[in-house]
Amino acid sequence: MAFAVAAVWTFSRGLRTVGMPPQSSYGIPATKLVRYFGDAAKHQDYQITSETLHRWLASGKPVTMIDVRQPSGIEGFNFGHILGAHNIPLQWFGRELMATHSYTKIVAVDGGITAPVHFFRLPRHTPIVVMCYDGDGGEMTPAILRLLGYQAYGLTDGVSSWNPLLNVWPPPSQVTNLPLTRGLADSPHVNAPVTGNDVLGFTWASKVENYWTNLNRTYPIGYSRPWTISPQALLAALSGSNPPQVIDLRSRSQFGQGHIAGSVNIPFADLGANLRLLSSTRQVILVSRTLQESAQSCAVLRLLGYHAYVLQRGIVTWSSVLGTIPAPHHYPVVAGP
Repeated sequence: MAFAVAAVWTFSRGLRTVGMPPQSSYGIPATKLVRYFGDAAKHQDYQITSETLHRWLASGKPVTMIDVRQPSGIEGFNFGHILGAHNIPLQWFGRELMATHSYTKIVAVDGGITAPVHFFRLPRHTPIVVMCYDGDGGEMTPAILRLLGYQAYGLTDGVSSWNPLLNVWPPPSQVTNLPLTRGLADSPHVNAPVTGNDVLGFTWASKVENYWTNLNRTYPIGYSRPWTISPQALLAALSGSNPPQVIDLRSRSQFGQGHIAGSVNIPFADLGANLRLLSSTRQVILVSRTLQESAQSCAVLRLLGYHAYVLQRGIVTWSSVLGTIPAPHHYPVVAGP
């Protein structure tokens, strides 16, 4: 279903306008989606740290934890996870979103195997914390849940931040420092954030159910689920015949300290008000300090119809001079299903 919107949207606050996004099959009101970025920025990007989650659990605060990693494998849920977390592999979250009662189903997961997954109705009035390996799928998912009205959060840096046993971030010695440029020459004037009520409501859940199913596809070399591209693949693509557009979501000062040549600086909070700067035909690669802001942006832009991807693990794996690899805590984990 295409968007039923005019070629230019006008917002009552300051008469700001942005261009029309590509066509989308989700049928989501675009005027709601563009407000997400400004509102998320006001609420710490709807994410919590491992310290906060540990404090919540220790205090007995009601919280539903959903781990979207695959069940098996050395980095999978059964290898180690936070006690009390539910394992719902990322590609099956659409089925979880539509669950109206508790049940268990044998489903196909990565590696050509099957596994039992317990689906249940998501709580609407208590916090939901979604986590993955490093924060990518664990940030895309709560972004959509927030739009639907759930009290969802992403776990900053994923389960890798919880315990060294679960860490998937490379040591700094293994980070290849790829080319950078400095200054603000590639930083355009941007409109101020668009804010307001960005909640679609629970009734829109069926519209986005297949978002997670759409993650299951054959990706080119250097790309992977969920909608990510490796630093090396991005470097090669930038010198190709149809290079992607790189959008850097960090602050203006961080961008000026070093960025990927040719990238456009649009701070995360301002993204919704500046869609006119995004290509509707080329791939749009999103870059942030680690993954939180770029993963959320990718989820919303995908709903809008953009060909969005995330730089795997953020700018710190492009060049170690722009940030530090997150160090994990030593909070307890358990093994098994």
